[in-house]
Amino acid sequence: MRSPEMLPSFKTDEARERYMAAYDALLQDWPVPYEELDFVTNFGSTHVIASGPLNAPSLLLLPSFAGSATVWRLNIAGLSRHFRTYAVDVIGQPGKSLTPEPLRDRYDYAQWLTGLLDALSIERTSIVGCSFGGFLALNQASLMPERINRVILISPVGIFASQFWRLFYVFRIKRPILKLKRLLTGGKQPSSLADLGVSPPRDAKWGALMAATMSAFARMSVISPPVFSTRELRAIPVPALLLIGDAERSYDPSAMLKSAQKRMPLLEGAIVPDANHIAAMAQPDDVNDRIIRFLRPEKQ
Repeated sequence: MRSPEMLPSFKTDEARERYMAAYDALLQDWPVPYEELDFVTNFGSTHVIASGPLNAPSLLLLPSFAGSATVWRLNIAGLSRHFRTYAVDVIGQPGKSLTPEPLRDRYDYAQWLTGLLDALSIERTSIVGCSFGGFLALNQASLMPERINRVILISPVGIFASQFWRLFYVFRIKRPILKLKRLLTGGKQPSSLADLGVSPPRDAKWGALMAATMSAFARMSVISPPVFSTRELRAIPVPALLLIGDAERSYDPSAMLKSAQKRMPLLEGAIVPDANHIAAMAQPDDVNDRIIRFLRPEKQ
């Protein structure tokens, strides 16, 4: 019997080598001591970059779609002074995590993250998530609140409103691993972040990794993040903070923040000045300070 293809899959062996070289180049400049760890979950192998004191409160860091754990490189020094940080490669997406089957829905993702917490021997944790990672963070707080202390959502997709999620158009993803489409205007296939209207990232080495990502991967596992009902949002017992960059292009930041807080009255929120969709990278010191103040109010 033929063994199942592991996801994400690369177009060629050379593409795999280019991507892994770019990933490892980022780790050479990781600003604090770290461990690369791999955990077996019920959905496959999950790769984690762990930093910070072993006895500090745990903090999971979930990246933007295809961003990998390395998207947090500019934040990790500040956060790991206060937390044992676990930057996660989302399973089935670009990075070093692997799954033999695509995850089908939000419930699969909640089970996967619960399995990861079990493997890490973490009973409860806080989560910071950017973009798709923001969806995963609040999804976990909704479905498994007993395992979550607090969540920070940075420009999440789905959850509060349906959006045209541009980054879906970067990759060939086939249903149930969605298939790559062309941009709606001009029929042009994007080959760079600039083609998607995304400003060059502050972390140039992460930008090099994303350039390798766009040409390396053939198939991966991802779902379209759903919009949560107002009833579900109001039932979430976990304290949450929403951060949106003032240069967010997917939606109007102020209108989105106002709408989100109307639907989820206990939600705290703020607009981050001079920041785009990946606000934590654009303004790492500002975002780190907001994260730490929200997660550790006793330190104020």
